Amino acid sequence: MDSFELKNEKELEKEFEKEFSSEIAKLELIETDKKDFFTLFSENKTFIYSVLFYAAGLLCGSFIYKNCQNDILNNILSAANGDFLQLFLNNLSLYMLIFAASVLLGVCLVGFPIINIIPFLIGFEAGMKVTYYYINFNVKGIGYSLLMVAPFVCLFLTVILYSVSMSYDLSRKIYSITVKKTDMSEEFNYRTYLKKYLAYAGLIIVVTVINTAVCTALNGLISI
Repeated sequence: MDSFELKNEKELEKEFEKEFSSEIAKLELIETDKKDFFTLFSENKTFIYSVLFYAAGLLCGSFIYKNCQNDILNNILSAANGDFLQLFLNNLSLYMLIFAASVLLGVCLVGFPIINIIPFLIGFEAGMKVTYYYINFNVKGIGYSLLMVAPFVCLFLTVILYSVSMSYDLSRKIYSITVKKTDMSEEFNYRTYLKKYLAYAGLIIVVTVINTAVCTALNGLISI
């Protein structure tokens, strides 16, 4: 009897240890998932914040146009007409102005707290445009926005988000070096940032050419 009871006790202990180990493994897995989530968020928080600010800009632009629409706004937001060169220069000047703002905020000591104003303004302008086409042209306006506005806003926004992310990082490093007196000479290289900025500027030119070429080609086919 004693040996039988001892065996039962040992079996119960083994089962308890197995259950306890499985519960610990589950808790460790949950903790790992939480860490992975927070790590993923921290690594991409600049993009996440930029997308949120862009979405807020869309809503604000839509709300402002809906409540403040007038002839002046309609003339500003209406589809631009002209030859390829004129449209190209107009688009390029606007895109480069926004890109230059992101670069200036990147080399600014306190640029990182306010740099998300750039995706907000892009969203604001896009929201006003889409709402303008919808209110004035109904379903046809939505179709026009999907074909002529949304694709190029997405292309340009993608480039700008990378530029904003890099500018945020650059501004933070300048702030750390200047204000906090942090020694970051080993990981801080102006040439790397300059090369990336030049690459983004080149991508913006490519996006502008595509935008202008498609709009010029489709203006004769799609009228609104």
